[in-house]
Amino acid sequence: MKYCRYFCLLLALFVHFSFAEQSPNSPVEIAKYSNLVKVGDWIFRKGVQIDSLVVNQVGAGDFSHIGMIIAVEPDIKIIHATTDDDHNRPNQVIVSTLAEFISPQLAEKYAIARPNFLSVNQKQQIVEDLLSQQGAPFILSSRDRNHLYCTTLLADAIIKYQPDFNVQWQYVDFPLVSGDYLFPNAFAEHSDITWIYRYPATE
Repeated sequence: MKYCRYFCLLLALFVHFSFAEQSPNSPVEIAKYSNLVKVGDWIFRKGVQIDSLVVNQVGAGDFSHIGMIIAVEPDIKIIHATTDDDHNRPNQVIVSTLAEFISPQLAEKYAIARPNFLSVNQKQQIVEDLLSQQGAPFILSSRDRNHLYCTTLLADAIIKYQPDFNVQWQYVDFPLVSGDYLFPNAFAEHSDITWIYRYPATE
């Protein structure tokens, strides 16, 4: 009986730590890459909410959201345009911690990529530009209209400092949404990026 209790305790601990390592924002998982991340890196995620599923289907990519890393010390922080990551700051450009951005309640998978075509100085200029837009309202609209959502927040800032930056917009035609839109997959397919980390890891 005593050995049975010990076995059950060990089994419970094994299950606990196994699932902890599988959690996208567990300390073990974050420690794998935190020292590799740099300011200016792009961070992608595939969300679990309805709007994320729609973006995945329409955009035909692995990810439904993107942000830029603006700080790595003392904590990794990301700026992004979102609808409801933070219920106290809905529909606007916000700064989130890494743990918030990749929370299991929001992310099924995520990845970090480095835009090699940007210099350190350009990345810092872009970060400052993005921070000046913190609190700006989220606007989901086509390319030919006033817009500000996750991808266009980054793209419009990058173009200011790297005018030849080019990503592929995609035409969509739905009853309430029609025109050219920019999806996270356009960034993921850029020819001059290096993938730093993916969760879950790919073979």
